[in-house]
Amino acid sequence: MIDSNFIEFPFIPITEKTFQRQGWEKITEMSNDFDGDDEPESDDMYSYWVLYLPKDNPNEDAPFLISSADDEYKELGLNKGEYVVEIADFFGLGLCTTEEELEILYNALTKRDIE
Repeated sequence: MIDSNFIEFPFIPITEKTFQRQGWEKITEMSNDFDGDDEPESDDMYSYWVLYLPKDNPNEDAPFLISSADDEYKELGLNKGEYVVEIADFFGLGLCTTEEELEILYNALTKRDIE
């Protein structure tokens, strides 16, 4: 029997607003498809976001969280403007698709709140 008092909360997808609010660093790079003949256009560039653990860690060799690139949403089954986050160089470990999952992961890794 289903409880009639059950409340389902929507999950919030990870977006640029998430990263800006939480203090992530945006990295923009040139696509491998850029031939270098002209000035780069927006199609020749992609961006992703990184956050060191913990986020105030000054050590550049510290572990960090990394997002998918802004041009990978179709391959990941996401809507345009949504991202997936994981622990860098751990091949899918800590994979997060919602802000709620990201908050739990950050807290589990640092014992701090992300915001």
